[in-house]
Amino acid sequence: MLVSPKHAANVGAAARAIANFGLGPLWLVAPRCARDKEAYALATHAERVLDAAVEVATLDEALADREVAVATSARRRRHHGHASADPEAVLPALVGRRAALVFGPEESGLDNEALDRCQAVVTVPTAGAASINLAQTVVVLGYAWHRATSGALGSAADRPEAATPAVAAAVAGDPPERAQVEAMYEQLRVLLRRVGYTDAARETAVMRKYRTLLGRAAPSADEVTLLRGLWYQLAWAVEQVPERLPGAKGGAAPAGEAGEAAAPEV
Repeated sequence: MLVSPKHAANVGAAARAIANFGLGPLWLVAPRCARDKEAYALATHAERVLDAAVEVATLDEALADREVAVATSARRRRHHGHASADPEAVLPALVGRRAALVFGPEESGLDNEALDRCQAVVTVPTAGAASINLAQTVVVLGYAWHRATSGALGSAADRPEAATPAVAAAVAGDPPERAQVEAMYEQLRVLLRRVGYTDAARETAVMRKYRTLLGRAAPSADEVTLLRGLWYQLAWAVEQVPERLPGAKGGAAPAGEAGEAAAPEV
């Protein structure tokens, strides 16, 4: 998935890399360029990938049906839950899952909000200048993906020292739908504001920390439902007089239910 790509040549070259290495369909999130003659010139033998590219307005739309998303970053990150690893450490864990590889704009890379939507971050090791051309990054990750799917990199279980816990957990068990996860975070945000735990000025930083915590835990679909049920109950409880709480004599419980009910894409 290319987020806000600026140059048609990069889109075309990325399409060619997708065809070379067997990546999933090309997604373009809010592109700033057209799929024009320049794009097709760089997409030699991969015109079909460009023809079939899916354009959406937001990253949330692109990730709606993905189980796990891996972001790319030009620089090593070690804080705010965005710590990065080498591609070979992460990609084997994606094999057989509905995964997405997310690439940022040429001039700035992915912002923190986009990184928050991903379970892991990868950085391509370089000898000097850290920033690699967008299309070149797709080539490198495409090559690593091809090796992972061919078994050359081994399985995720063979590399326990490398795979990030969030990715390892996210690809195991019964992962929740992305919409369910985002609804969980929104429900938590509203609850934290309601009880005065945070405010408008601190909300973004606080929620990023909770995204880091819960992302690292990678709760299953049932566990997300469990958390949302707890937060629903807490939101109801703070509006009640003590005598009406279920734990008090003669208290009543609230009515209603808790909350709302292969190859990586590039």
